[in-house]
Amino acid sequence: MNDFVVSVDNSKINIKVLNENELTVDDEKFIYELFPVCDHSFILKLNNKVYELTSERLNSDLFKVLVQGYQSEVIVRTALQEKAFKLLESSAGFHHHHMNVKAPMPGLILKIKKNVGEQVEQGESVIILEAMKMENDLKAPASGIIEEVFVKEGSAVEKGFNLFTIG
Repeated sequence: MNDFVVSVDNSKINIKVLNENELTVDDEKFIYELFPVCDHSFILKLNNKVYELTSERLNSDLFKVLVQGYQSEVIVRTALQEKAFKLLESSAGFHHHHMNVKAPMPGLILKIKKNVGEQVEQGESVIILEAMKMENDLKAPASGIIEEVFVKEGSAVEKGFNLFTIG
C-alpha cells in the first residue's frame, strides 16, 4: 500500500493506493485505471468517469498538471516525506541556520539556476554540474534564501568545494 499527500491550491489530499485498481482519496474508495497516451499524457478512468490529464515534473515533488483544461501546480509527497517536511518546517521556525552545499564530485559548473537573494524550495534545482560527461542536477536540501553562490558558470570545482549557502 502506498500513501501519498497531494497539495493543490493550499489544500492537502490524502491518497492511498490499495492495489493496482483501487485507491482511496481522503478515505473515499475509487476504482481506477490509468492509461498512458504518450510521455506526459494519460487517460484516467475513476469510477467510470474518464479524465484526460497531462503532467510535467518541475522538480522532485512539484508537478504542473492539466486535467480537463484546468491547470494546477501540485506537490506530491509520500506520507513519510510529508511528515519529514512538516518536521523540518516546524524546526526551521525555531532555528535559523545556514546550510553550505558542497560539490559531491569534481566537475564543471554548467548552469546556475538560482541567484543570491532568491527563494528556493527543498528539492528545487540550483546548479547543474557536469561530471564524467553527465549532467548532475544539484538540488536544494532545504527551503530558504540563497545567501551566497561561490561559483560561476564555466568554472571547474573539486569534490567538497562550497557551491552555495542557503539561509
